[in-house]
Amino acid sequence: MKKTAIITAATVALGFSAVAQAQTSSDAEFRGLQNCLDAAEKESNGLVPSRQYLINKEGETNYYFVNATRWEEGERNAIRISCETNRQGSQLLSSTVQDGRYDTRGTRVTVEVAQQ
Repeated sequence: MKKTAIITAATVALGFSAVAQAQTSSDAEFRGLQNCLDAAEKESNGLVPSRQYLINKEGETNYYFVNATRWEEGERNAIRISCETNRQGSQLLSSTVQDGRYDTRGTRVTVEVAQQ
C-alpha cells in the first residue's frame, strides 16, 4: 500500500513538472523568430540555430530563447540568443547574444524510494 502511494505521488509530481509544450509555430511566432535570428546573424559568423526554441508570451510581447552555434577563432562556439518582439513578430524590441546554452534540466523532479 505504501509503495503504491509513493508511485502515485511520483507520477502526479512528474505530470505537473511538464510546463513546456512542443507545437508548430504560428506565422506571427515564426516571423518573430526570423527577426530574432536575423539580428543575431549580423553579429555572428556562420550562425546555426537549433530547430527547437522556447517562446514566452506575455501580454503584447513575445520573448524568444534559442540555442545556437557560431564560428569563433576557428572553432564552433555555443551561444544563446534571447529576443523580445511585439505580439505579431513584426517588430524586434531587443536582442542579446551570449556565450553558453539554455538548459531546462534544472526543473526536473527526481524521486528516490528508500530500500527497507
